[in-house]
Amino acid sequence: MESVLYIALLFIPVLLAGITVFFIKLTESHLKLLLAFSAAYLLALSFLHLVPDIFSSLPARQAGLWVLAGFFIQVLLEFFSSGIEHGHAHIHAEKNKIPLALLFGLFLHSFIEGLPLAGIFASSQSNQLISFLMGITLHNIPISIAFAGLLVHQRLAKNKIIIYLSLLSIMAPLGALTGHFIEIAFGSIQHLSVLFTAIVVGIFLHIATTIIFESSEKNHRYHITKLISILLGVALAYLLT
Repeated sequence: MESVLYIALLFIPVLLAGITVFFIKLTESHLKLLLAFSAAYLLALSFLHLVPDIFSSLPARQAGLWVLAGFFIQVLLEFFSSGIEHGHAHIHAEKNKIPLALLFGLFLHSFIEGLPLAGIFASSQSNQLISFLMGITLHNIPISIAFAGLLVHQRLAKNKIIIYLSLLSIMAPLGALTGHFIEIAFGSIQHLSVLFTAIVVGIFLHIATTIIFESSEKNHRYHITKLISILLGVALAYLLT
């Protein structure tokens, strides 16, 4: 029963966040603040909890290689997704259409992030796993808003937008379920869940650092509100890990 709740926590907030674009007009500044908050949470979660666990479970060189693999997997995915994971995407497509490459990159990004959450199907879950789950959800909420905004800009019909948002929202739960089946099928592979986590940490580090250091201001000066958002994200990760 708890597994159903955790899947709902991965799915419902992300879907509802995207649907809000039909009723609430968020400015680019508001979206950037949400992105900064979620990015800071992911960065702090990675260094306070995930990275120490990975390096205590794997040989240091191997752990570093898997984290690097995740980092460059995200670099590759952004060739397809146009960087919408950062809250914006510059695409040149006909109206009423959305590039299939963008869908592929974005959906695969979310699917991979769900793989380490295989533990939500176990009989009990650790606080660290729940913090990880919250990080995925917090990360996907502003992405869903940006994605929905892009679909509206492309003048897609509302029913199509909801279908695309539903597909995006189900990717992380689907990744978790796939990770669960992989662990059952290849349970003899030691530290399999740790390998998934290391890859996702690499993805987190790419996403988080890009968002945090991204600035439209000269000399990379940050607005005080963005700094506050970053500090709040770090504080939340500290309190929950």
